Amino acid sequence: MEIPQEDEAEVTGVQHWLAISVPILLMSFVLIAMGLIFPFRFVFLLCVGWASFILRTSSRLTISPSLTLMFLASLLLFAVGFHVACRRFGGTVPDDLAEVKPWQKRWSLSLVMMLLLLTVSGICVISVTHQLFWIVTTQDRVIQKVHMGNAYEPARRSSSINNLKQIGLAMHNYHDTHHQFPVGGTFDKAGQPQHSWVTPLLRYLDQQSLYEQIDFNQPWTAADNRQPFETRLIVLQSPGMQYDFTEAEGDATGYKPAHYAANSRVLSANSGMDLRKIKDGTSYTILAGEVRSGIKAWGDPTNFRDPTEGINRNPRGFGSPFTGGAHVLMGDGSVRFLSEDIDPDILKALSTPQGGEPVGEF
Repeated sequence: MEIPQEDEAEVTGVQHWLAISVPILLMSFVLIAMGLIFPFRFVFLLCVGWASFILRTSSRLTISPSLTLMFLASLLLFAVGFHVACRRFGGTVPDDLAEVKPWQKRWSLSLVMMLLLLTVSGICVISVTHQLFWIVTTQDRVIQKVHMGNAYEPARRSSSINNLKQIGLAMHNYHDTHHQFPVGGTFDKAGQPQHSWVTPLLRYLDQQSLYEQIDFNQPWTAADNRQPFETRLIVLQSPGMQYDFTEAEGDATGYKPAHYAANSRVLSANSGMDLRKIKDGTSYTILAGEVRSGIKAWGDPTNFRDPTEGINRNPRGFGSPFTGGAHVLMGDGSVRFLSEDIDPDILKALSTPQGGEPVGEF
């Protein structure tokens, strides 16, 4: 009895599939038995990790209606102009052709969508290339010896550095508008706390809608202001703190913490600072840094501290969950990693904006 060619081809396909899948399954079981979960976790995150990221961040994204409408209007005008141009110049054909088919709207729409996709793809490729270059060249390389078996520390460091850079950019944008950095914390004439240095930066941290919800005529702890300050700001969250440490004491009451504090020698009570007053140089003056203890809510006007208390040495000083030191934001917007064994004299020189102390290498 002869097997039909269709059935024979199907049997051959099944055999080929089994020949490939069975060794892969056996190898997977062997790797799992040996405790090597990383390859499977890597493949899983590569395939569906983006979905969980979107779910985590979508609720915190803010969309500007005015900018969205402006983009859609600009795109519509471009599409109409492109279609008119194509109908005028793209529909001409030699005279010997008997029929000229007019330019179709769907052709213009297809080309506009292709141009839009190419533009977005180009931006994504540039961003990925830049990020890969930064990962390879930075001191926090992904491929490095992991301290204490913590395989996530390099990624957490990178996230914290990026947070500080965003804070630095917001501070400089604020300075461009108001000709000084925000005050460390505002207090009324009776000395009652009002608002922190983070609150006026919200407009420069893509949090315009949150900024507009705050009543600046009332303190941050007022009932009318409670909801905005119960909003968690990712840019103020250090990944290492989220996994390895408890949240701020204020978080138990609903207020969300900040894992970064300002330098009290630059931003303090009712006191900001102009760049021109930083005589020691912006690249040698700390603006803010990571904290690992005594964490305050991001709306707390007392969220500033003295860096001279040491790195990872005093609950009132700067510190981080990362091995060996902490990241700090400098006045020029750069981020430096300061060793917990840094010379106290150098740390003091970096903490004062116009002390005149020599810094040297650090």
